Amino acid sequence: MVEEELARFERRGVVTVVPRSATGLRIGSDPAQLLRHPVEEFLPAPGVVEALADAFTGEGLSVEARTEVGLTVSGENTLLAEVFGSPVLPVRNKYIRGSVRYELKAPRALRSRVRPELVAEARAPRSGFELTVAAAPPLPPTDRYLRLPGDAVRVAGAVPLHAAGIRGEGVRVVMVDTGLYAHPHHRAHGYATSVVPAVAGLDPAADERGHGTAMSALLLAVAPRAELTMVKMANEAFSFPLAAFQRAVELAPDVISCSWGTLREEPQLHLEVADAVRRGITVLFAAGNGSTDRRTAMFQSVATPGALTVGGVHVGPDGARRASDLASSYRSAVFPGRSVPDLSGPCGTLPHGDYIVFPTQPGCLFDRRNSAYDGTAPDDGWLVSSGTSGATAYAAGVVALAVQRGVGGGRALRAGDLADACLPVTGGTTSTGDDCGGVCPNDAVGLGLLTAGPRG
Repeated sequence: MVEEELARFERRGVVTVVPRSATGLRIGSDPAQLLRHPVEEFLPAPGVVEALADAFTGEGLSVEARTEVGLTVSGENTLLAEVFGSPVLPVRNKYIRGSVRYELKAPRALRSRVRPELVAEARAPRSGFELTVAAAPPLPPTDRYLRLPGDAVRVAGAVPLHAAGIRGEGVRVVMVDTGLYAHPHHRAHGYATSVVPAVAGLDPAADERGHGTAMSALLLAVAPRAELTMVKMANEAFSFPLAAFQRAVELAPDVISCSWGTLREEPQLHLEVADAVRRGITVLFAAGNGSTDRRTAMFQSVATPGALTVGGVHVGPDGARRASDLASSYRSAVFPGRSVPDLSGPCGTLPHGDYIVFPTQPGCLFDRRNSAYDGTAPDDGWLVSSGTSGATAYAAGVVALAVQRGVGGGRALRAGDLADACLPVTGGTTSTGDDCGGVCPNDAVGLGLLTAGPRG
């Protein structure tokens, strides 16, 4: 399978195109400009994105996704070399162990010969990484796992809302993740889902890694009648998070859920997120399972101002709440003054993160890998795990319920809109060393454990 994926993207490359803004401002490598300038100052003049899309299409390229602030185009590498001066080729990431992962690189600088006066930048897109927990030795069976959908509904305190008809009806949610396999679990619960590939060459019927299928089950447990579209950003070896996020914005949802980060910095993603928030979309990102947004780090969490960042809280069988010791918390290195997380969702603990029983694609990467320690088979379509990926999917479900209830009045929800629905968490220390310190809010979990109520 990986060999076929490699051959496909050796032939066909992908390019990020940033249109020139009307003001001349550009994000470049400094996303912190979003703290000094409103998003509107980075928008191109009317008609620029459309003109670029038409021009690239006229050259025989495909426009995979476009928003008000960026485009993703693809094409045969021979054609990309003609249009941009270089092909965009796969290079294996030698630092990621346990699975084969490729990134895209341009051997030479990319410069558009098509409408260059409208293009601020062209470059190879960054890859992404889904948030996982390292495997640990097998542990004895336990009855402390959460099972879906019931235990997620219980932790969220959503039983009364579901009974009152607040189940996510009419709320459009997009999850950007690895895909969504048609699992019997989803069919049994009558979930309304669809899949859109981020770029050509990604199979919408498959979830080769299995992460997205699992995360969708948790989101839908909390908001079972939400209209969920999965934007598939990855196969087993390649991922396209920026194109996938752009595609998500094109779908004009109420909520976008992102349980992943990027490999190395992706400044344009911050502009796309900020513009989505400006347009009234509530965007959630996982805080990370040990990752932060330190500028030199390979694994980058995303903390764009305006997005909701989600940390981790472990809820024990007795209901006791503690900051998860595998979840990240940090002060942003990209956006000074920004503290992560804003709030938290349910999360496993070190060393293995075993906490929630998830459906997944039988025999996928996660099914095979997690079976070494979670007590499931490598091809049974089930796994046990949970980090801040799951916490974010859960929080997105809670946000969908809040949107149905009219919270935010049509604008993107802010952390403060959800403060009265957060339960205090005063004990525990995160993987990055923040302790709750006996008070809440705090640096470890933000506002606390997000739930579905109360709200008048």
